[in-house]
Amino acid sequence: MVRAKTIKKTDDSKKKSEVREYSVTETYEKGEMVSHKVWDDVGEVIEVGSTDDGINKMKVAFEKVGIKTLRMA
Repeated sequence: MVRAKTIKKTDDSKKKSEVREYSVTETYEKGEMVSHKVWDDVGEVIEVGSTDDGINKMKVAFEKVGIKTLRMA
């Protein structure tokens, strides 16, 4: 009988269970959950980066409004 490989999963459950309210003055990491008050929506940060002129940004996959690019500190 062949045994299946055991794959270790990283513990992302802490990040995903804590939903932070979005604020342009905060910094976020990939995998964090963010709530947006105006859109009344929750999403996961899928990408973090900066623009050519140095503005920090993130892409968030929201449940209702889809993928949005937001500024951050």
